[in-house]
Amino acid sequence: MLPKFIALAACLAFIKGPQTPPKTKSNKELLKHVVVVTFKPETSMDLIRKVDVSFKNLSKLPMVRAYEWGIVKDAKVKDKIKHVYVTTFSNQNDEDAYGKSAEHQKHIKLGAENIESVEAIDYFVPSK
Repeated sequence: MLPKFIALAACLAFIKGPQTPPKTKSNKELLKHVVVVTFKPETSMDLIRKVDVSFKNLSKLPMVRAYEWGIVKDAKVKDKIKHVYVTTFSNQNDEDAYGKSAEHQKHIKLGAENIESVEAIDYFVPSK
């Protein structure tokens, strides 16, 4: 069980793209961090709500510019419970600080045994 937990914790650990932003990036671009969590079918709604609230509480950290979340609706995969969490940062340094924060480190352990998978992607929103 411990190796599986360590592997899952590693997946939940702050997954992100390149450490260095592209050189062409302007200072006005925002960094979006998207996390898709797939819960195991037997996960209680109470635990899922706790994970949702934990993500929302992370949005109160000073480096977070914006936050939103939702539930994936996919007719092809009706037996999966997937939630999407999108956090916006001003820059890569803010995202790095977020990932290293004590609050985030505590958050990634919540419900780990009930999470089937975690997918994450970062992207910059081009300035207008």
